[in-house]
Amino acid sequence: MAISRSMLARGAAISVLIAAPAVAGAQTQYASLVGVVRDSAGHPIPGVEVRLNGTSAAYARTNDSGGFRLPDLAAGPVKVTARRLGFAPTTMDVKLRPGRVDSLVLSLTATVVSIDGVLVEDEYDARSHRLLAGFWDRRSRGFGNFVTRDEIEKRDPHDFVDIVRMVPSVQVLTKNGRKVLRLGRGSTRDCPPQYWVDGLRIESASPDEFVPQDVEAVEVYSGPATIPPQFIARFNSYTCGAIVIWTRIPG
Repeated sequence: MAISRSMLARGAAISVLIAAPAVAGAQTQYASLVGVVRDSAGHPIPGVEVRLNGTSAAYARTNDSGGFRLPDLAAGPVKVTARRLGFAPTTMDVKLRPGRVDSLVLSLTATVVSIDGVLVEDEYDARSHRLLAGFWDRRSRGFGNFVTRDEIEKRDPHDFVDIVRMVPSVQVLTKNGRKVLRLGRGSTRDCPPQYWVDGLRIESASPDEFVPQDVEAVEVYSGPATIPPQFIARFNSYTCGAIVIWTRIPG
């Protein structure tokens, strides 16, 4: 059977159309985001977690110069959140452009606990009991597990996990290459604890966000029955427990 030139031309055109999607997919251009995180005085902040909301894979931690880099990102509008213990978290809307490296400067404001009447000459323990009155009151009642700054220093922890590793009912697991904490040894539920920092609930927190040098005290409640009312999220019907973190007292 003879094949005409017109049939060959149509066949070639169909082949091109079939191959077009594969070629287009192979040419997908990813975006990148670089930036720096500073405090309100303009000083770089190391150890800040910078994350794209809605994904657990796209995150970075700032270096000693406060810089970070997030490569191979899908182009389009995203929300970028930066947070570090001792600072109020911040979120910014960014539109990533395909094949481009966009830059971003984020500013974090330090959170400082201040109470009228605290004198400079007060002893450290006296100030601790005044500034963290709720912590010491709950500790005296015996519900939950409590770690003080003195105990943290004695443990000389490498990371936050080392602070709570010896607390009963705390499990240390590894997920996606990161250490995570779970409460209730032997439980079959993969239910992470709620994290609270200075009385504020932190969404989707990870223990590697918290630097031991910035932690003043920790409360661990391993089950819903032991959690104080102020540390129960009203919109959650069930929780495996709560980890409450208090940041360092100035001075």
